[in-house]
Amino acid sequence: MEWKDWVIVFATLAAPLFAIQATQFIDRRRQQREEQLKVFRTLMATRAATLDPRHVEALNMIDVVFHSNAKAQIEIRRTWKQYLDHLSNKSYPKDTWGTRRSEILVELLHAIATFLGFDFDKTEIKNQCYYPEGFGSIEEEQGVIRRSLAEILSGKKSLPMHITNLPNQNQES
Repeated sequence: MEWKDWVIVFATLAAPLFAIQATQFIDRRRQQREEQLKVFRTLMATRAATLDPRHVEALNMIDVVFHSNAKAQIEIRRTWKQYLDHLSNKSYPKDTWGTRRSEILVELLHAIATFLGFDFDKTEIKNQCYYPEGFGSIEEEQGVIRRSLAEILSGKKSLPMHITNLPNQNQES
C-alpha cells in the first residue's frame, strides 16, 4: 500500500471521531448558552422582586454559568462580586443602601445582557418592569406578621387580649 492509501484509511477511520467531537463541542456550547440565558431570564423576570427565591438562586448560579476567563465573563463575575459585597455590607448607610443595591444590580444585568447579545440600555433594565403595588404590600405585611409572631414566641412581647363580653353570673350553666 502506498502512503495515499494509508491517508485514505486514516481519513475514513478518523472522520467519524472528528464528527462526534465536533458535535459534542457544539452541544456543550449550546447547553452553556442555555444555562446563561436561563440565569439572565430569571434575573430579569425577578429584578423587581429581589427576595424571590428564584432571583437568589439565579444570582448564586452566576459563578457557575459564567465561569470562563473571557473578558466579558470576567466583568460579569466582577460586578456580581461587587453586588454580593454590597448585599453583605451591614455598615453601608441604610438610607442609601437600597438605591446603591439597585444601581449595582442594573450594572450586573447590563453586563450579562451585553455578553448575551441583547441590546438593553441601563434605563430599560431599571425602569421597564412590572411589579404590582399589592406585591409590596403583601411582602411588608408578611414581614410584620413574622416579626410579631417571633417576638411573641420568644417571649419579648405578649399576646394582646381584649375581653369584650363577660358571662353573666346569674345565668345557669
